[in-house]
Amino acid sequence: MRAALCLAALCLAAGALLAQVPASGEAPPEDAPAFDFEPLLPSEGLFERDTWVLLGRRLLMRAVDYLPSLVAAVLVLVLFFLLSGLVTRVLGGVLRRSRGDPALAQILLPLVRYAILGLGLIMAASQAGLAVGSLLAGVGVAGIAIGLAAQDSLGNVVAGFTILWDRPFRIGDRVTVAETYGQVMQIGLRSTRLRTLEQLDVILPNKEVINNVIVNHTLTPNLRLGVPLSIAYGADIREARQVLLAAVEDHPKIHRQPEPQVVVTELGDNGVHLELRVFLQDAQDERQVLFALFEVAKLALDEAGIEIPFPQRTLHISAKTPPLPVAQRIEPAD
Repeated sequence: MRAALCLAALCLAAGALLAQVPASGEAPPEDAPAFDFEPLLPSEGLFERDTWVLLGRRLLMRAVDYLPSLVAAVLVLVLFFLLSGLVTRVLGGVLRRSRGDPALAQILLPLVRYAILGLGLIMAASQAGLAVGSLLAGVGVAGIAIGLAAQDSLGNVVAGFTILWDRPFRIGDRVTVAETYGQVMQIGLRSTRLRTLEQLDVILPNKEVINNVIVNHTLTPNLRLGVPLSIAYGADIREARQVLLAAVEDHPKIHRQPEPQVVVTELGDNGVHLELRVFLQDAQDERQVLFALFEVAKLALDEAGIEIPFPQRTLHISAKTPPLPVAQRIEPAD
């Protein structure tokens, strides 16, 4: 940031010095500094020693006359640089004390900082004698051109503000967006970053986030988890229910109230489909508890001798069905 500040000051000085040199045949302004506006470099005698001595004197005179404006511009830049740091620190402290969404601080603080620095740069340019009005007009035209050329990026920025306004999720929540399950790590102006169970970072454009269904798994404290299971048609549903409920009775991450349930969801082609329903104490443990309950349920059903079916087909052959022809291929002898 200090290097950028020095570079901005040098650019202001160079621009202002160039602005002080009028075009050929142009009269100097009334409020111009009291030194001549002759060309810096004479057209004749370019390679003579006196020519370069005269050039040095003229540059020195202009630099001395312009020095107060340059010092004022640099002071304005330094003042706004310090002001931006102070404002962002105070605003960050207010957001932390108010326990606001961390994503709001990640987006709001840089915007405030750059807005203050941009205002300081404009005021410094005005102190340096640059034509700020023409500069702002040029920036406005360039902004329109950039906006037309980067419609998708601007759409993502608008979508980012929409996410912060609607707050469908916060940093740390576990969500499913665009068929991607993960923990929200960052909400930026252009994109949202999720971290999957495989510890992979998935970057989703904000425009895609708000245009898809968002499933927040941790928004409510008591999340009901459903574990799908199947038993054979010959097994006793009541016995299977008792076995499964007893298997999860002492699980440390499951609520006792509401009580776990085992319900029949479907009579399938190969077996009876059940669902073990439990309420989690912490929604962040959804996937961890799901994988654990699959193993617990399988071991409990095996110990009880309850069969877990697999896809199978039964072929019935009637006595009236003609025998199927069997062709035998005889390989020729070598």
